[in-house]
Amino acid sequence: MQRAVIAGVRPTRLELIRLSRREQIARKGRDILQEKLDALVIEHARLTKELETMAVSIQDQLQAAYNALELAGIMTGWVRLEELAAACGKIPEPTVTASQVMGVHVPVISMPDVTGYFMTQRGYSMAGTSGQIDEAALRYESVLESLITYASLEGRVDRISLEMNKTRRRVNALEHLVIPRLVRTMRYIEFRLEEREREDLFRRKRMKQNMERKERGGDQTSNLL
Repeated sequence: MQRAVIAGVRPTRLELIRLSRREQIARKGRDILQEKLDALVIEHARLTKELETMAVSIQDQLQAAYNALELAGIMTGWVRLEELAAACGKIPEPTVTASQVMGVHVPVISMPDVTGYFMTQRGYSMAGTSGQIDEAALRYESVLESLITYASLEGRVDRISLEMNKTRRRVNALEHLVIPRLVRTMRYIEFRLEEREREDLFRRKRMKQNMERKERGGDQTSNLL
């Protein structure tokens, strides 16, 4: 039993009160962490479903963009299309910031709006181009924004998943290690206190019996005199 209790504990009533308070704090902490874990699980499931839906949408967007690019190549000519692609301006770099979701720091990836660039911003002019090129460019710009949004959401899911695992370990530690050990330690102290009380009671009874014997012995001596 002693191996299952907190090492070095003193079996006193003061220690019992202190451990009782620790148990209450541990149970409250476990309940708070469990609520946090439940909320994280719900949020993780929601975001995962959103990721799955977005992945399907991106596949559809990519297919539509590829079809538009093929049509632009047929209408304009692949050589000319490659020349226009080489002349395109550089796409703005995405930025990474941080935000909090339910107390969890998550990355947020964003970039300036590239959808609907003017043709001059895309690096080519109206001369020698067709509407199919604009359509293909617009669709790929839309795909790029969707991919950035997907990457940001995926990073959020990963961070929440890590926080879920960490919170679950803490809940399990409190539930299966800390609280049971506190309870066993308190039971051990209660057992020792009860044992000590029984010993004290037995000792008082013996003392009382000895005193009564002495008193009876003294009375008998007086009677003889």
